[in-house]
Amino acid sequence: MTETVTASTATGMQATAPGASPEAFQRDWLASCCASLPEARRAVLLLGAPDAGPFSPAAFWPAGQGPSELLADVATRTLEGRRSIVSSRPDGACVSCPLMIDGQLHGLVAVEFEPREAAAVQALVPRLSWALYAIEASLRAAQSEEEQATRERLMSTLDLLATSLAEERFPAAANALATDLAVRLDCDRVSIGFQKNGHVDVAAVSHSAEFGQRMNLTRAIGMAMDEALDQRSIIVVPAGTGAPLVTRDHDALARQFGSGSILTIPFQPDERRGGAFTLERPASRPFDASTIELCQATVALTSRILEAKRLNDRHFLSRFRDASREQLTKLIGPKYFGRKLVALSLIALVVFFSLATGNHRVGAQASLEGSVRRVLIAPIDGYVATATHRAGDVVKAGNVLATLDQRDLRLEYYKWQSQRTQYTRQYQEAVAKYDRALASIILAQVQQAEAQVSLLAEQLQRTHIVSPFHGVVVSGDLHQSLGAAVKRGQVLFEVSPLDGYRVVLEVPETAIGNVRAGQKGRLLLSSLPGEVYPFVISTVTPVVTSREGRSYFRVEALLEQRSDRLRPGMEGVAKIEAGRRSLFWMITHRFFDWLRLAVWSWA
Repeated sequence: MTETVTASTATGMQATAPGASPEAFQRDWLASCCASLPEARRAVLLLGAPDAGPFSPAAFWPAGQGPSELLADVATRTLEGRRSIVSSRPDGACVSCPLMIDGQLHGLVAVEFEPREAAAVQALVPRLSWALYAIEASLRAAQSEEEQATRERLMSTLDLLATSLAEERFPAAANALATDLAVRLDCDRVSIGFQKNGHVDVAAVSHSAEFGQRMNLTRAIGMAMDEALDQRSIIVVPAGTGAPLVTRDHDALARQFGSGSILTIPFQPDERRGGAFTLERPASRPFDASTIELCQATVALTSRILEAKRLNDRHFLSRFRDASREQLTKLIGPKYFGRKLVALSLIALVVFFSLATGNHRVGAQASLEGSVRRVLIAPIDGYVATATHRAGDVVKAGNVLATLDQRDLRLEYYKWQSQRTQYTRQYQEAVAKYDRALASIILAQVQQAEAQVSLLAEQLQRTHIVSPFHGVVVSGDLHQSLGAAVKRGQVLFEVSPLDGYRVVLEVPETAIGNVRAGQKGRLLLSSLPGEVYPFVISTVTPVVTSREGRSYFRVEALLEQRSDRLRPGMEGVAKIEAGRRSLFWMITHRFFDWLRLAVWSWA
């Protein structure tokens, strides 16, 4: 039975005349398919965009008879489920098969029969599926033809685009493109024009490098291009169906120079520039829809390239003049209200900043230092015994910060004490014997021993590292060095008082000329961002330091306000009041200073 359906479908395809429309083929196919199915009452073929739809009837059988309620219900279920549906009712039976191509739903075929058993209807599903291959083949063929036509148009457009890009100069590129377009589209003449001073001037004519003497022809073509550009529409002569357009100049061109068929496609990259392509053919070869579509794509791609080449070919003075005129027209002409508003705002800002003045402030990185920094060193060679304070601790006068090991000193101290006692007894014996020479010698030894005892007592007292005043420990931490050896003169702690600070500013060398002693400023510390501390410049030192590729001068200042929250080492930003200057100078002085240096170095 499958072979019967396939043969019948093939017969229907052969019965359709070659070159017949797809609609005729689909009607003949559905009629042939239903003729081969026993007791078929009516059928419908639905086709639409793949998966998207809408799916509309492409053919009915019998012709002129719409689908029944049963047929419509089964078709709807098939579209929703994307699978074959079989329905058997007392009033009739129906089978519907989806048309799936590459996993996408393209439509379906549904056939209604006289009442019969469900098994008999189910047996018809493979037959309909096989029959749908003819519709699939026709859809694939149509798609292939459409893709081939699209590829050909694309290749032609790309070739013409390459032609316009091959030449560097505008005249050569325009002439090459016009000639290539005339050859490819079998035109008698192709002209390219660009708008200048409100009218289109013909810039290139195919198969002609010199056309200046043919004034009547170029004038007629230019007027036809103006006509299309003014209406901003494609003009085809003879005119087809569509919106009515004025074609007086095109008709005149056709009468004067025997062009029976004319196509003008305008282009307008922006509001001020534009142009058009005019193609001429004999009346026997009118421009069809595919040719017009190809020309539109070509003009859209190549017009901007030609316009860019034309603008680039102008000499410098012309480009400068046109750019100045364009900007001046936008500034004082109609429209462009935003540009005018911006210009007026800039003028107002320049005037305001030139006349208004403000306080010029010099910014600098700042840090706090104590007015006095006392260094506590190791008095003797020894070992760290205890450490009670570290950097950051607030100490009072007399507080012990650390101690050194005393055991060796005490032994030495006791040794010289006993030595002094022994020498004292020997001295008393020599005096009792009236031995003056020996008494003098022993007396000197007694004095030596007393001096050693005094020295060791002083050293024992100095093993306690004591704070000399109330302040804060700026540096030093011996907690991790207990038992470590220290050398005489080694710095152990640095202490600064809490009642005196100085501000050290790092002023950039470009701004040091505006800084003098006696100027005031304000300091904002990173750790206390909510408080501002006033200060007065005390010293501008001629000491330059370099960091991160820039040079800074050291400037010292005294705080006018004290606070218990301040600590040495705090850092922040300082602003020095350097007098009143115009706002314009304050904004631009850095640039002008750099410019003066640059000009001086180049001159």
